Amino acid sequence: MNASFALFALLEACAGSPDTGDSGPADTGPHEVTGYDVLWSSDPDPMLATQQAQFTLQVVDQDGIPIADLQQNHERMVHTIFVSQDLTSFTHTHQEDFTEITADNLRNAQFSFPVTLPLAGRYFTMFDYASHDQWLQTDDEVFVSGSPAMAESPDLVLNDTATMDGVTATLAWSSAPLATYEADWTITLSDANGDPVTDVTQYLGADAHCVVVDAAATWGSHTHAWFPDMSAMTPTMAMPHLYDGPEIPFAFTFPTGGTYKMWIQFARSSTPGVVYVVPFVFDVAG
Repeated sequence: MNASFALFALLEACAGSPDTGDSGPADTGPHEVTGYDVLWSSDPDPMLATQQAQFTLQVVDQDGIPIADLQQNHERMVHTIFVSQDLTSFTHTHQEDFTEITADNLRNAQFSFPVTLPLAGRYFTMFDYASHDQWLQTDDEVFVSGSPAMAESPDLVLNDTATMDGVTATLAWSSAPLATYEADWTITLSDANGDPVTDVTQYLGADAHCVVVDAAATWGSHTHAWFPDMSAMTPTMAMPHLYDGPEIPFAFTFPTGGTYKMWIQFARSSTPGVVYVVPFVFDVAG
């Protein structure tokens, strides 16, 4: 069953008949939202490794009523992230990557997109969305059939450098990360010649995105390149572009000690259409 987050909001409801003596519906007041959930389906069901499937999701409240007032956050209505249990596969996708959002999508809080997952097995899945100026996340599990299968144990080799398409990212912590305390780190980017990368541009409304998952792939979160007063930002606000590179800073509080994996995503103006994804595995004390 999908996880829900108990956040409170009020939605407009239809009023009943006022003191007319007729048998119309009574006015029960506004509908109270006490939780959010994400329902989803796939075609085919189950999804098959290496084969494209159509994935459909719907954001609803505790009574199964669609959340018709979702807010766009980071240029998308719902961010869907799939991480394989062996931590080797990472996918971050949205309907808007393939088709435009329609009025029916918004009215029904329902979105759909094609996705191809490379391995059979369990995927930890995060849905990030927003409503009433609240950042919301629902987690679930997606099981994929077929072959090839995931590795039996996760990939947990610690690293502080990662390379994609000729760009190398080097990870440096301001101090060793400690659970329940804010950790600060920076990635430094260089090209294939070892020269600094200085043309970082915004991707999905941020200088960089960072998805973090624990070693068991049972907990995850999503943050962005740090900037002053970031904690006061609401979903409808635009993050400023501050970092052209080569350095991009981050800050995050890890809930428990242990081993984690994160994927940092960014873009460059010199390579439009390319989203760089650099993964790091690290330990958090505590």
